[in-house]
Amino acid sequence: MEKTQFSSIRILTVIIGKPSPSRLACLLLTMLCLPLVACQTIDATGERHLSLIGERQEIEMGETSNEDIITTMGLYEDESLQNYVQELGSRIAATTERPELPWTFQVVDDEVVNAFALPGGYIYLTRGILSHFDNEAQLAGVLGHEIAHVTAKHSVIRLSKAMVTQLGLGVATIAVPELQEFSSMLGQGMKLLFLKFSRDDETEADRLGVRYMQNVNEDPKELMNVMAMLGRISDTGKEGALPQWASTHPHPENRMDFIAGQIAGLEHRDFQPVERESYLQRLDGMVYGPNPREGIVREAMFYHPDMAFQLGFPAEWEVVNRRGAVLGMSPGKDAAFQLTFGKDKDPVGALQSFFGQTDINGLSSSNAPINGLPAASGEFRARTNRGEVQGLATFILHGGHLYQLFGYSPLRAWSQYDREIRNTANSFERLTDNRYLDIEPLRLKIITAESATSLKELHARHKTAIPLEELARLNQIDAEEILQPGRLVKTVTGQLP
Repeated sequence: MEKTQFSSIRILTVIIGKPSPSRLACLLLTMLCLPLVACQTIDATGERHLSLIGERQEIEMGETSNEDIITTMGLYEDESLQNYVQELGSRIAATTERPELPWTFQVVDDEVVNAFALPGGYIYLTRGILSHFDNEAQLAGVLGHEIAHVTAKHSVIRLSKAMVTQLGLGVATIAVPELQEFSSMLGQGMKLLFLKFSRDDETEADRLGVRYMQNVNEDPKELMNVMAMLGRISDTGKEGALPQWASTHPHPENRMDFIAGQIAGLEHRDFQPVERESYLQRLDGMVYGPNPREGIVREAMFYHPDMAFQLGFPAEWEVVNRRGAVLGMSPGKDAAFQLTFGKDKDPVGALQSFFGQTDINGLSSSNAPINGLPAASGEFRARTNRGEVQGLATFILHGGHLYQLFGYSPLRAWSQYDREIRNTANSFERLTDNRYLDIEPLRLKIITAESATSLKELHARHKTAIPLEELARLNQIDAEEILQPGRLVKTVTGQLP
């Protein structure tokens, strides 16, 4: 199952200026003898900011958050590629103002084009963004940008401001109010992931990123090409499991002039080659697009090859596949069905535990098998912040895993959805169709142009599995551009059912 998507939350940067509310906050809290409060100068920027989180706390926060990210999103299984990104990121981080952090660079298994940073030196790139880079210098540019969010302590400053707000309200816990809606659904790492940086933060990260590229002799002009690539992808409006760069960053076109100005002010030097061929060879065989081994939806039917099960939803319902969950929503968005994994191995015990929760009232129960699989199910009512709901809870044991299936709606609408939800729960069964059991994902294939030809001609000749326009974006060129003999080109192979 693919990765979970949640709404982005805007970060409000605390900038100490003259006059500055943050400076006043520092003075006020200091006068109140709160020893943890400190207005410190950030080495990377030279600016003073309010910071309540020390470096050791920041690192511990990053460590805990990293566990959440790995559990929720998963890492891409390519040790060589992971090591390459770690080595390049570490080389850049060693030249920054915070070389002592335990810098960790990882590739997450998601097709969306994005990169993000968490406190303490934890940097993540999706396989989707790696597949769209054209050379190592572009990778270095994005790594430098994300590293800058950490060296400039953007997340730490944001959280510190939230802490001051909570102290002012007499609340003892560290919490960002906007995130409380998701507190039961997200670990700390995922909450931090969706803190959206401000425009000032992004501009600052661009400036520092150019500096860090120069530190390791990577050509900063390639960061301009990254912005152009991101702009083309953002214009498609295609959505994925994670917020795309366009959702978590200002529009790339609005930043290109700033980056160009930064580059123009650099001392002239001959930068090292951008390492195009060696970079592209590392991408050969990489999974491209959604990985159907983690679940695929066809005509309201969900198939999971790796877990060998299938589940049918009502024909008009929207079905979303996410890592660790399959979600269905009625057309009127007044009924939902979700499948997740449980920790128990006993369906009957799991149902009893569910009924034993506060605000859950079990109405009926059955231990009858479902399509030959051990199961337990029961109707329930529950009190929520948005009113009373009624639903069906079903627990099924299959392949050594316990599956939790919950269908529910507001109490007033339950009679309308009762049968559809029961039919969905009862449709869970073993997957035996080899069309789906044997399915493989699309993959990148790096080929060499043998003669002068256009990308359009290569697309037709090699029966590439994606549209020509998408292939052009992937290669950062126009479809009609003539490729010279010997040029490496990305193609996509495979076929989905």
